Amino acid sequence: MLILLLLFWFILSFEVNFYIAIIGLLVSLMVVFFNYDLIFNKNEITKLTIRTIMRFFVLIFILLYNIVVSNIEVAKIVLSKKMPIDPGFVTIKNKLNKEFNQALYANSITLTPGTLTVDMNHGEIVVHGLLRQHVKDLEGSRLEKAFLDLEKVKKND
Repeated sequence: MLILLLLFWFILSFEVNFYIAIIGLLVSLMVVFFNYDLIFNKNEITKLTIRTIMRFFVLIFILLYNIVVSNIEVAKIVLSKKMPIDPGFVTIKNKLNKEFNQALYANSITLTPGTLTVDMNHGEIVVHGLLRQHVKDLEGSRLEKAFLDLEKVKKND
């Protein structure tokens, strides 16, 4: 985590010198120190295997696909003369067990255009969408299945 944060710091810094490297290292250390229990909790850690890494890449691919498709659908709605929208709040079930994965799933929903995660309670997510039916379709979607697959850990993994 420290290395990823430090790499992110260097990407955001347009100039790399000794002082920026020291500041980036200190900031990254502080972030890891203060968030260690959130990320590296025994209940939250997923066993890192080749299968888990493959599931993660499948998840990223599905997320990117959903973002592109949602962009096209929102563009069609916005460019239409009738603006066929049916906005509203929909509560969907959250089948994920790990809090970290629940937060990632909620953020993934927000990343797709036309939807916004408003609230998360244990077992459910409140989402606002341009089309309520699209939000209802999230239950049982490929994105949800990809997150559920990421959470699966078998004995032989």
